[in-house]
Amino acid sequence: MLSGELIYSTFFDTYPLLTASSKRSSRVCFETFPHAITCAMLGIDAASAKMKRVQRRAILEDAGIDASALKSIDDIDAALCALTAKLWLEGKTVAFGDEPGGYIVVLEGLVWRPQTI
Repeated sequence: MLSGELIYSTFFDTYPLLTASSKRSSRVCFETFPHAITCAMLGIDAASAKMKRVQRRAILEDAGIDASALKSIDDIDAALCALTAKLWLEGKTVAFGDEPGGYIVVLEGLVWRPQTI
């Protein structure tokens, strides 16, 4: 979390926070969440903590990403978040939250259907 805050503060001028008016082609910063990505990709409300390495690695492989070099769960989660950023540019994500509190971006496919931005 502290590393994320440092990264955000370093790049804020170039990558401002995602807003409701942000264009998908613009450079923005947003938060995402590997557990929510996993749930969306699996089409379930809650993913198994015991199976997270297997499930998340399989999601990456299904997306055409070679996950064999990813050794830790942090590596796998970072790849899931990078995949989500790519899919945000393609319009295949949804955002939960609001501008004052910020948005969390996850893949489309969740049971809930918030406003897509």
